[in-house]
Amino acid sequence: MPEICQNKLDFYKQNGFVRFENGVNQSLLARLRTLSLELEKSAQHEFANNVVRDQFYISTESGEPKLFRYNDLLFDAPELVIELLSTPTMMAICNSLCGLGCVPMQVDMLYKYPHPHPHVAWHQGAPHSRMYPYLNVGVYLDDADIDDGCLRYVPNTQHSVQDIYGLSSTHGWELPGVVQQNASAGDILVQDMMILHSSEPKRTAGVRRTIYIELRPIAGIIESNAQSKEWAELRKQWMAHVIKAANPIDVPTGWAEYYQEPTADLHALVEQIKQRREPPIPAVWAIDKVEHPDYPVRSDLR
Repeated sequence: MPEICQNKLDFYKQNGFVRFENGVNQSLLARLRTLSLELEKSAQHEFANNVVRDQFYISTESGEPKLFRYNDLLFDAPELVIELLSTPTMMAICNSLCGLGCVPMQVDMLYKYPHPHPHVAWHQGAPHSRMYPYLNVGVYLDDADIDDGCLRYVPNTQHSVQDIYGLSSTHGWELPGVVQQNASAGDILVQDMMILHSSEPKRTAGVRRTIYIELRPIAGIIESNAQSKEWAELRKQWMAHVIKAANPIDVPTGWAEYYQEPTADLHALVEQIKQRREPPIPAVWAIDKVEHPDYPVRSDLR
């Protein structure tokens, strides 16, 4: 099966994030972009007709409604989601950074339009005991350039909850040790769920679309007690479909035996997952509104 080189593993361990260049081939990338357009058109149509659903969020900051987030891609394009998860790079990430028992928890898409549409303030995702890995994997459908609202990280902050209010009130976007991480369309950017990160306003025209995939060992879900065993078992069934769809040479040794054959066909499983909705562990944000001359909007954008 494809291997993650040692320097990538070391970089992730030391910093809490790592980029995999060209993790998605051009054919799949094109189909994911087509899906993004279809979802955006559907959400815009429903918004225009006053249909309210929690699966998507439309931002209206500029006066022109723009899609910001579309959740649960599995519900709309299950086969395409399975194909994405079963790619060689994704299988290598699951094996090397998450381990046996890895399951997908969520697959969503974020749309980033230029300011004044939303930025992403400093935060940490899903605090947990850290006994098991917990990954947030970004699949880039468009380029994310330096100084244009790409991800900002503070390396090695993933081990504990940080004083986000104090840090951002003092430093704004420029936290001590901060780095910007660019990405190109087709790249995959993996981050520890708890790393302190943000994304300032986008300046250039056009949309940036990123698919976010949460991965965690099923033992970690059970240990956290945040979701039920039944919810976790449905994710194991989801992963069983991924293993079945993957090229056998990309499947780690022992994984087919561990996940076994799916007990329901994919569309029946999706319906079961829809019916068994359980809330995620909330992210950690600043405890109060941050007052800073260059945060969350730079002074030159005001």
